[in-house]
Amino acid sequence: MGHAHLVGEAHEKMKSLPDLERLLRQIHGVGMRRPNSTHPDSRAIMFEEATYSKRKIIGFLSVLEGFKTSAELSSLFAAVAGKSKSSLLKRVVCREREGGKFPDLTEQLQFFSAAFDHTKARKEGTIIPARGVNPAYDAAVETIHKTATCLEEYLAKQKKVLACPSLVYWGTGRNRFQLEVPESTPASRIPRDYELKSQKKGCRRYWTKETKRCLEVTMAAEEDKQMALKDTMRTIFHSFAQHFSLWESAVQCLATLDVLMSLTTYSSLGDGEMCRPEIVSSPVPFLDVMNSRHPCISLTCGGDDFIPNDVIINGGRSPEGSLVVVVTGPNMGGKSTLMRQTGLLVILAQLGCYVPASSCALSPVDRVFTRIGASDKITSGESTFFVELSETATILHHATSHSLVLVDELGRGTATYDGTAIASAVLRELSVGVACRTLFSTHYHNLVDDLHGNLKISLGHMACMVEKEEEEEGEGEDGVQEDSVTFLYKFMEGACPKSYGFNAAKLAGLPPDVIRAARRKAREFEKSTERRRLFRKLVGLAPDFPLDQLLAIQTRLKQLHI
Repeated sequence: MGHAHLVGEAHEKMKSLPDLERLLRQIHGVGMRRPNSTHPDSRAIMFEEATYSKRKIIGFLSVLEGFKTSAELSSLFAAVAGKSKSSLLKRVVCREREGGKFPDLTEQLQFFSAAFDHTKARKEGTIIPARGVNPAYDAAVETIHKTATCLEEYLAKQKKVLACPSLVYWGTGRNRFQLEVPESTPASRIPRDYELKSQKKGCRRYWTKETKRCLEVTMAAEEDKQMALKDTMRTIFHSFAQHFSLWESAVQCLATLDVLMSLTTYSSLGDGEMCRPEIVSSPVPFLDVMNSRHPCISLTCGGDDFIPNDVIINGGRSPEGSLVVVVTGPNMGGKSTLMRQTGLLVILAQLGCYVPASSCALSPVDRVFTRIGASDKITSGESTFFVELSETATILHHATSHSLVLVDELGRGTATYDGTAIASAVLRELSVGVACRTLFSTHYHNLVDDLHGNLKISLGHMACMVEKEEEEEGEGEDGVQEDSVTFLYKFMEGACPKSYGFNAAKLAGLPPDVIRAARRKAREFEKSTERRRLFRKLVGLAPDFPLDQLLAIQTRLKQLHI
């Protein structure tokens, strides 16, 4: 975690970089259309020239500046990479001659730096190629220059022929290079091949075969020059695109360096205790994280108030150990946060980053599967529950014994019995069939009751402190006892007896009358469920007991409000 000043300087350079990967592919797409190709796309001058040409040139200039900065970043780290234990860092910042993979861009960057005036191109949106970049442009400019020289020599010769030092060329456009002869010049001196084109008071203007030839040559060269100038951008881009693999290699190295710098920054700036994870090659899957905190909270919000938790799955690393942990606890008690936290910690650990924990050891994870949150896909006609089951199906079809599965409250989108049954069947498949590391949260407490004593599944809950409070009695109604819940946000062994949903309802601001009515209805449901449970237990204890007497016992239990 040393060389903090180096990382800081590199971060400042990184901030100036454009999206090199995106711009590189755009330029490559334009550049691969060969300027001299007979394909219609190549013969056509870009149809968006007036609107987009300047934008493309500015993007191209940004890419060149970005690769120049990339080369500087490589040189910046190359000095320390040789002393680093990281072979990956050396590979992405050192040149090939130094045992690395970062390409030497010096020759290419020098070529494009000298190929045209970058300042003028950025300001005017036009690339004027330097000599040697576009042969057609060079040839046209050379022809125009030679023709201009010939015209000057011809004018000097005609001045002697006419004995007229004031002889000049006149005209613009297609009427250029007319010899303007003063009227004072005797007509006998005018050669026969002089063709009168126009006259005005004080002078006559003539064309000759030589001036007409020079005009034709000049106009043709000027047209070639304009065509070459319009095609120069694609010519430059084509030269750039020929080295696509070189540029792409630099982008990949730079992206890897960016990741390494980000991991370094996180590892050094994370609030609280950070540890280097231990990846253990073990045939038996396990996860053992002590005093872990959420990676995002630890960095962005400060970790002083965040309660650390231990997450242990098959901590004994036994082939017969339980790989599935069923997580229960009150609503808003931190179950989903714990699951997301665990998934992020595993990803960071396998990336090679320090993690916010006192210790972290795990066997490799091939995939992280999640079924967290609730959303539908209305455009596809898929309900929330259908999406939940589709995601669950993906997990069951593709998870292996080395996967990490996070399932949050499966089955809540349908009837209680259906949801419980589906959750139970999925839980069994994950624990017995797939046998992978799993955190499975649920509010189905009757499901949890059936798991006691199951050696393949362990129970955990987000702890809370519950105090009983007596509400004021309503008119003609019995007082309803209210639970006051204090979240402890501590993950502990065992199951939580209730979900304390009324506490969440109170915090959400439901009217007190509605909550009281809901409490009474819940108490009725609980009593009815308990009666059925006792009756089933009686039937189980006395299978030969007369049916009429069992029904009488059930009626009596109801009369006693049991």
